[in-house]
Amino acid sequence: MIAASLCACGQKGLGPSPEASGQSTSAPNTESGGSGSETGEGAASQQKQADTVTVEITPPEGWTKNEDSVLPVHYMKGTASFMVKAEPFSGTTLDDVVKEALEIYKKSFDNVSVQGEVEALTVDEKDARSLTFTCSVSNINMKYLYVYLFAADKTYVITFGDSAESFDSLSADYTAILSNIKFKVQ
Repeated sequence: MIAASLCACGQKGLGPSPEASGQSTSAPNTESGGSGSETGEGAASQQKQADTVTVEITPPEGWTKNEDSVLPVHYMKGTASFMVKAEPFSGTTLDDVVKEALEIYKKSFDNVSVQGEVEALTVDEKDARSLTFTCSVSNINMKYLYVYLFAADKTYVITFGDSAESFDSLSADYTAILSNIKFKVQ
């Protein structure tokens, strides 16, 4: 709860929300993908059907669903949080999304410091990128792991956050969550 509160209060604002809390226990998150239509001269109008993405996860022991969250996938373990959310990034590649996100985080948080390199990984058989950074939120040192991937023409962000001092103690949980999370496109 503290991490979620810190994220909401500590942001300076702009762009997709850099939230840092979330948890999950086999909680489906249903979001609809983009829909639109194409009209060609002399051709019948075609309607693109909206895709629905359901996020499924059973987190490791100790993670509890944040019932007060507006996000369908938002879990807590102590002060740590884990959440999943579709974000309106404009980048068309994952590397572009990470660059765009980092610029937003630098404007939203104080003292942003990237930890290591952006890493390529696979989440639910989808290409993904991870970005780890530390920052100050309401004068508290925080650490975040953001994982970006595409599903149903949307950019999804998996966010792990906790105080910088305790973040690394849950690294096995973060790995287990990323190994088990599913993005079901229907």
